[in-house]
Amino acid sequence: RMVPVKLLILGAQNTGKTALCVRFITKRFIGEYDHKKEVTYRCSRTVDQETVDLEILDLPFKILLQSSEASIESSIRWADGFLLLYSITQRSSFLEIPRLKTLIDQTKQSLGSPSCALFPTVLVANKADLEVGRKVTTEEGQKLAKDLGCGFRELSVAEAVLSVEAAIFQLIRCDRLTLDQQRPLPDRRSYMLTVRHALTRKLTRSKTMQW
Repeated sequence: RMVPVKLLILGAQNTGKTALCVRFITKRFIGEYDHKKEVTYRCSRTVDQETVDLEILDLPFKILLQSSEASIESSIRWADGFLLLYSITQRSSFLEIPRLKTLIDQTKQSLGSPSCALFPTVLVANKADLEVGRKVTTEEGQKLAKDLGCGFRELSVAEAVLSVEAAIFQLIRCDRLTLDQQRPLPDRRSYMLTVRHALTRKLTRSKTMQW
C-alpha cells in the first residue's frame, strides 16, 4: 500500500522552484522556466522501506501575489508539508521567507492544528554553486531555519540531484514523524486488559495441549 504525501513548494520568483521539481522527478536540470499556472508533479519513491505516493504542487510566485487569499489558503490546507525556497544570490527572496512561513502557520492553525511545530517544513537555500554572487550567508539561513522551526538545506539544483532528493526525503520523513506523533496513544487500561486476555488465552491453550 502506497502512503500518500502532498508537498507544497513556495518561494520568490527565479529561486529555482520548478527546476528543483523537475530535477527531482526526472534527474535532469533545465534552467529556464516561465509557467504562469500552478503545476502538480506526481511520482512514487521508496523512503525508509516505505513506498510513498508523492504529489508536489509548484505555485508560481506571480500566482502567490495575484491570487486571492482564499485560493492560497486552499493550497496550504491541501499540503502535508512545505518546502520554502530562496536563492543565496537574491536577498529579497530570503527576506520573503518569514512572511510565507507565517501564512502557512496561520492557515494551518485556523484548521485547529495545535502547534506550528507540527507543520513539516524545510527551508532550502538554492544556487550554492554561485558563490561569487552570494548575498545570503549559510549562517543566516541556518539561523532563520532555527527561528522558524524548519529543517535546513543549502544546495545547488543545477549541480547535485542527490542534494535535491535529500531535501525532499527530509521533508517526507518529517511528515511521517508528525503523523506518528499525532496518533493518539492507546489507553493504558485497555492495553493492560488486552495483554491480560492474551496471556490467559495462551495459558489455557497450553493446559489443553498437556491433556
